[in-house]
Amino acid sequence: MSPHRRRARARRPRPVPVRVEELVAFLRADRAWREEVAHRLVARLDQRLVRSAKAAGCRPLAHVAEELDSQACVDPGPGTPYQLAKAVYGQVPLRGAARLRQTARSLRVLGVYLCGAHPDDTDLAQCPCAAALARDPRQDRVDRVVSGALDGAGF
Repeated sequence: MSPHRRRARARRPRPVPVRVEELVAFLRADRAWREEVAHRLVARLDQRLVRSAKAAGCRPLAHVAEELDSQACVDPGPGTPYQLAKAVYGQVPLRGAARLRQTARSLRVLGVYLCGAHPDDTDLAQCPCAAALARDPRQDRVDRVVSGALDGAGF
């Protein structure tokens, strides 16, 4: 054995992720996040793609975001969700896996925005994008989930 000991670095405890119910309650109560997403993300995208995605709902976007999170590279398909993913990917100034991760988070924010655009906000409780954003271990404050995802992606 060596006479020198390695010091173990004290690890910071990971924050407790936000619960889905908390996030949905916050999104219903606070309307400013919609304007923020519209100004920072939706305004930079092709509005025809956004309208097509709105008609299809957020489930296809959630599926593409899950693919981006789980794979090192994604073969984009011909559909609107993949076209939106390419458009968002082109706007994110990061590189490598971080770019894919932030693209996935931005797509989820867009999915929550599309679900929240319905006249009745009951869709937010069943929104897979809201559930995925709430499970993100980097987010510990409910009021920073949407803006934190946009900040991380450089929007």
